[in-house]
Amino acid sequence: MESYAISRVGYGKRVNEDFFGACLSADRNVRFSILADGMGGHAAGNVAGRMAVNGFKEAAEKYTYKGIYELTKFLRDTTVEVSRMIERVATENPAYNGMGSTIVILAIVENENKAALCNVGDSRAYCFRSGILSQITKDHSIAQLMLDKGYTREEIKRYLAQNTITKAMGFISGVGPGGLPDTYVTEALRGDIFMLCSDGLSSAVSDFELSEIFHRNATKTSKTLCKEFVRCALGYGSEDDITTLLVRV
Repeated sequence: MESYAISRVGYGKRVNEDFFGACLSADRNVRFSILADGMGGHAAGNVAGRMAVNGFKEAAEKYTYKGIYELTKFLRDTTVEVSRMIERVATENPAYNGMGSTIVILAIVENENKAALCNVGDSRAYCFRSGILSQITKDHSIAQLMLDKGYTREEIKRYLAQNTITKAMGFISGVGPGGLPDTYVTEALRGDIFMLCSDGLSSAVSDFELSEIFHRNATKTSKTLCKEFVRCALGYGSEDDITTLLVRV
């Protein structure tokens, strides 16, 4: 298994508020990949994104695997704990008031060909398998709520001047459906390419175009593939930070 990531600041921005990281569980049975997109202004967003990734990594490095469904519980519970930590820091420091972050986590159990995922906000996880690109996670956003109600993506672009997320790290309590992250379980098969990305990529580049980039570059290096995603997003003038993290099984 190999992984590679690239992060670039969006047009017109001076500080990159996206963060990513990776680690192994204490027993080396699980490989974790984490991506976060901080928000709340340069200082606060930078802090929130870093806290989301590092806070989760600290717990993941102490984790011992006990089964795939217990792993999903660990992802959910740890994400809530990190969210509360971000909330406490924001409450105690006026400069960080209102800060938050998205997060998306991929946890692959290689010897079982399984993966568990967790997300909060609109940073996404995809899987490219046998020539087909599938989005695994579901955004927590106004745009997604409109999609669920039957609006087309073209209509949403006309009606929404700016997309807004409906869940964020720093604001989820762990109580009730609205206060919980979403978790998923899927296969992780040899040849799969998983991609985590921030909305600086997914909001600028359509799923069709992402799929085309995979088809043209899947046999090339992960570095080349990541560069193509970033190049395409920048070509569309993405004003948000662009981060893509690939994991090849």
